[in-house]
Amino acid sequence: MAIHQARAWLSRSGSLSTLASRPLRVCVVGSGPAGFYTAEKLLKAHEGAEVDVVDRLPTPYGLVRSGVAPDHQETKIVINQYSRVAQHERCSFFGNVTLGSSISLSELRELYHAVVLAYGAESDRSLGIPGEDLAGILSAREFVWWYNGHPDCRNLNPDLKGTDTAVILGQGNVALDVARILLRPTTELATTDIASHALAALEQSSIRKVYLVGRRGPVQAACTAKELRELLGNL
Repeated sequence: MAIHQARAWLSRSGSLSTLASRPLRVCVVGSGPAGFYTAEKLLKAHEGAEVDVVDRLPTPYGLVRSGVAPDHQETKIVINQYSRVAQHERCSFFGNVTLGSSISLSELRELYHAVVLAYGAESDRSLGIPGEDLAGILSAREFVWWYNGHPDCRNLNPDLKGTDTAVILGQGNVALDVARILLRPTTELATTDIASHALAALEQSSIRKVYLVGRRGPVQAACTAKELRELLGNL
């Protein structure tokens, strides 16, 4: 897959003729699953349509790359489908393009017949409880991005040596992913897609106990049976 960067995209966009003389042109902002499924549908539904997928990161695939657990490689197989879309002759991916700084939404609307915002929601939701701003308190998003090598959290450096116990608020699949990564032997993690800096930190980790705290009972837990079996297999 050809991965272009912001300068090439801005140069190409600036040299385009007026929209009236061109086939349907669509810009999809965000290169995760929503972005690539949108691009795929547009290419199939509109013969001759041209689709540019742009993202603020240099590489595509969004949460499939940064959110899926590194030991769930089978889930990431869907990347092959997205790669086929990106290799389509009427589709291009451009990284390092940040909406609002690289280009404004109004400028995008002048360059394309349609603009699809598919970048999702990346902010954390605070709990509004005392102590959540103390050292050692991390959001699941930050921790997951850290062990998956997301550039925004590469330097997170969570303290895994100061205690033998971790507490996770939540009982969904992401909570179980985090617990499993903390407890799984690093010799097994070494064969996964985990980021090298995270593996090195986990090799020195003192965490031996993980508490999962939920406001409801096990019957109402949001995790799947598959995730629960995987976690129990590491105990």
